[in-house]
Amino acid sequence: MLNKTPHFRHPAVRDLAWVIGSTPMLDDPNKKSGLNLIDNQWVEDRFTRHLEWIYQQDEDPTALMSYLANEHIELVGKRFEALMKYWFTHHPDFQLLLSNIQVKQQERTLGEIDFILRDHWSEETYHLEIACKYYYAHAPSADWNEWWGPNHQDRLALKMQKFHAQTGLLRTAEGRAVMRSYGIKRMPSAVLLKGYLFFPYNQLGAYPAPHLAFKRHNSGWYVHRNDLSIFKGDTPQWVILPRAYWLAPYHSENNPLPILTGTEMYELIHDKDQDRASLVAQVTPSDNGHFREINRGIVR
Repeated sequence: MLNKTPHFRHPAVRDLAWVIGSTPMLDDPNKKSGLNLIDNQWVEDRFTRHLEWIYQQDEDPTALMSYLANEHIELVGKRFEALMKYWFTHHPDFQLLLSNIQVKQQERTLGEIDFILRDHWSEETYHLEIACKYYYAHAPSADWNEWWGPNHQDRLALKMQKFHAQTGLLRTAEGRAVMRSYGIKRMPSAVLLKGYLFFPYNQLGAYPAPHLAFKRHNSGWYVHRNDLSIFKGDTPQWVILPRAYWLAPYHSENNPLPILTGTEMYELIHDKDQDRASLVAQVTPSDNGHFREINRGIVR
């Protein structure tokens, strides 16, 4: 984002601004990954150009709130995708030609195309695959296989493999047939990967970031729930973030989430379902009386 991150009053607009302006997870100018990864310059250009429009959403978030309510969003990735789709369908710089199109081989689904997008500013039409992911360092290694999802069901390596499969869809006979059926010609594919990387709390700075990580990636820490007692205390400075609040950094304005002491946070998390990770934010008072996030961590 910009050097001084703008503040927005409504949580949904803060999420929209984060979706547009947050830094990518990876940086791959030489295409070592074999993918066309959208870089931070692309992100900064759009965020700066569209900042006034985001402020307009904050002045009147009715359309955004109605859109999100109709999406029935439960998962973080689905909320990210819905906000991207709102951006693509409501900002005049974009024309969303297609979204969520399945490519099939007889009865078998080969994959799904996220977006076919016309960017009027750059005068480009392209196939775009997106994802918002949260990975923690399972071992002190830059190997993508050692960066795991918080519930152990994902790996950064698996996500990159899936991106290869998704971006290859338009090169298959079935993908070309789908595009012809919509009257769309051959076009390049691009990938936008955002999210957070989490490093062990007691070894911050000792673990390497994953291969090709952008130097200013979004990051946090992680701790096992059996070690959560180190955060016990009487100072209200913690917020447990439900999945609908995992995107933008926490801010208390128009936000109903309670601010907890370390002891309260421990008691609410330590004995909960151990199959699901929790995301918490440490917060501090701002000059205007609100609380804002200063760091975040995964408890697993």
